[in-house]
Amino acid sequence: MGQFWDQSWSTVDMDRVNAYIGRMEMTSDPIIEYLRERQAESVCDAGCGCGIYSLKLALNGFSVSGFDISPAAVELAKKLLTSKNFDCVGFKASDASATGYEDCRFDAVISRDVIDHMTFRDGIAAVKELCRITKAGGAVVLSLDGVDSEYETEPHVVSADGDYLFTEGKWKGMVFHPYTEAQITELVQAGSMKMMRADPDGILVMIEK
Repeated sequence: MGQFWDQSWSTVDMDRVNAYIGRMEMTSDPIIEYLRERQAESVCDAGCGCGIYSLKLALNGFSVSGFDISPAAVELAKKLLTSKNFDCVGFKASDASATGYEDCRFDAVISRDVIDHMTFRDGIAAVKELCRITKAGGAVVLSLDGVDSEYETEPHVVSADGDYLFTEGKWKGMVFHPYTEAQITELVQAGSMKMMRADPDGILVMIEK
């Protein structure tokens, strides 16, 4: 799975990243409002990709660290933050189930459309890890994609756990897991946390430690 994402991010350059930023609203959103309600200061962007949302967090006053399974993505994120005069020392390439950060480091951890691109079992392991690096009284925010037509039509097989494993075409090597309400509950319970909010339209899950 890591190879798929590293190959994908390796084709992206900073001009494309900056063009996307120019089209993106960089002020507040529901996740940022929630983090402010929680009075979070240090935030980890789990699966940061090229760092666009990390930049948005930084612009909104948070101290941001981040990681991604793709080294190519992390290099893009570092370049982006550095170009905007933000610190990138807390950014690194690592797996969501073994981040390497110390226990209880962050006030909050966000993971946007990342857990659903892991197998269900790996997703549970990742949530446990994200909770481990979150302080007592902190929060973990997950966003999960729903299934669209491309997920159904691109060549794939489905595992016993309901994981979509793409076998050919542009998504060859990618994993996607569409979450049911019961499986979201299982994710939350894996982290020994309690669900505070869930938005079924955007499948935005906010859980507190």
